[in-house]
Amino acid sequence: MTPLPLRIRLLLYLYSTRNIVASATALVGPALLFMGVIQEGWLLITAALYGVGYFVTPAPQVLDTVLAQTLSFDALLERFDRIVKEARPQLHPAMVSRLESIRHSIQEVLPRLSDVRGFDDNLYTVRETIARYLPETLANYVALPPMFRLTHVLKDNKTARDLLMDQLAVLDDKMKEVVANVARGDADALLANGQFLENKFRDRDFIRPTVPDRKSAA
Repeated sequence: MTPLPLRIRLLLYLYSTRNIVASATALVGPALLFMGVIQEGWLLITAALYGVGYFVTPAPQVLDTVLAQTLSFDALLERFDRIVKEARPQLHPAMVSRLESIRHSIQEVLPRLSDVRGFDDNLYTVRETIARYLPETLANYVALPPMFRLTHVLKDNKTARDLLMDQLAVLDDKMKEVVANVARGDADALLANGQFLENKFRDRDFIRPTVPDRKSAA
């Protein structure tokens, strides 16, 4: 995995909730100095206040995205629902709406794919959507500091929130196409959907530099 540039790591820390709370707490030190409450040792007190603010702030939320490939689709859906529920407080209502639509498509298409032979590749595509594409994308988004997501421009002059909205819109549209193609029995179109999703979500990290695929570079 390519390490993040030092500049990005510094920005992530500066935008982090822990640093913001710790910095606000540390301001009590200079305030007490100007009020004449403390004199000597005010720098140490300020540093101690920063430490208090840092450690009392909860650690950033981390979503558990380890979804075993051996799980049944029902178990995968339950695990996926839990991940979405954990991420929901960090998501814009429009994102939640897209996720609900995606889940509806997945739930609608699973029984049809399970009953039809010759659609193994498309069954794999749906599985990957709920096992890897969505959970890992959500986990990477939630791991970013809230202010960083909203204000820091990343790729294509868009913030992390803009990028996630775009990804969810693409995935929602493609899953609706999968439902329609399954209903028509169009295996070629289903395969094209799967290849598109695999290419689109190959890079599910919002800030880590993309490493070119060796096969495509050959």
